Amino acid sequence: MADNRQDGGLNPIDIGIIGGGKGGTALLQALKDIPQVTIVGVCDIDPQAPAILIAREMGIDTYTDSGQLILEQSMDWLINVTHKSTTQRHILSRELSDVTVIDGHIAELIWHLLLDLQESLKDSNADGSSLYELVWTVIQRIVNIAQPVHRELEHIAFHDPLTGLYSRHMLRQFIEREISHVYRNGQPLSLGILDIDHFKEVNDQFGHDVGDQILKQLAELFKNSCRSTDLASRYGGEEFIAVLPNTNQNASLIWAERMRERAEEALRTPDERKVTISIGVATLLINADLSNDTPVQIASDQLFKKADNALYEAKDAGRNRVVTSEISITQE
Repeated sequence: MADNRQDGGLNPIDIGIIGGGKGGTALLQALKDIPQVTIVGVCDIDPQAPAILIAREMGIDTYTDSGQLILEQSMDWLINVTHKSTTQRHILSRELSDVTVIDGHIAELIWHLLLDLQESLKDSNADGSSLYELVWTVIQRIVNIAQPVHRELEHIAFHDPLTGLYSRHMLRQFIEREISHVYRNGQPLSLGILDIDHFKEVNDQFGHDVGDQILKQLAELFKNSCRSTDLASRYGGEEFIAVLPNTNQNASLIWAERMRERAEEALRTPDERKVTISIGVATLLINADLSNDTPVQIASDQLFKKADNALYEAKDAGRNRVVTSEISITQE
């Protein structure tokens, strides 16, 4: 990794960039002139993206997988200028508790400020170091003030207001990213769909306040059953979905049975009747049904369908049970 930082009066910042197109290129070219900044890595799925090529020329490490950038580099800021930046930023924030992850809107403001500064210095013989220091101070103030507000708004957008679990808005993006990992490294991915048995009867008999309390109780059990690498979400109504990376069919069955048992033990109506759940699980493997050039979205749809079918099987078999299934892709 090249250290492109010079001596400066402000605190140094190590920055990673995700996105190698127009925005990433502009950001890279602008940041390289800031004395207090070290660009530790640039990432884009296209190894020939413009910012990737420029970064290589500058001796900066380049990546095609954001996970690898996160794993290998220590950074203060991760600036994401991809077209899916809002959702992806939220996913990345799950993995980077000590890093400020900046999405496209604030990133765009940053590189516009820096580009305007560069333009103003082109026809000037003045020493730009003091101006760079001033602009960089402004940028840090913008991030410090705007980012907490932005994160709070994103939290509202990406979380279910009743249960606090992730909402369906981030679910698809997360699943597709994890399927891409399956294609690359061959590790299994499981998806579990959980549904409360006879929940309409609970709402009809005891009211929606009681129903909401049961949903919140179940959500807490659900969240606690998942690892930090998993994603627990409320898909809608009484339906919840867990995405379980690096989890085979046997491990997903153990997880689902444990979850079912905990719910049966903990959930009660006001007249002390048990509230039970049914779970359908599908596991994506490297093997035979799909080819690994199958579009990720199609593989995602098929994984959803398999899990949903397994859930219906569990319901048809009498409820309060788990059914698992597999879907495979060919390793070429």
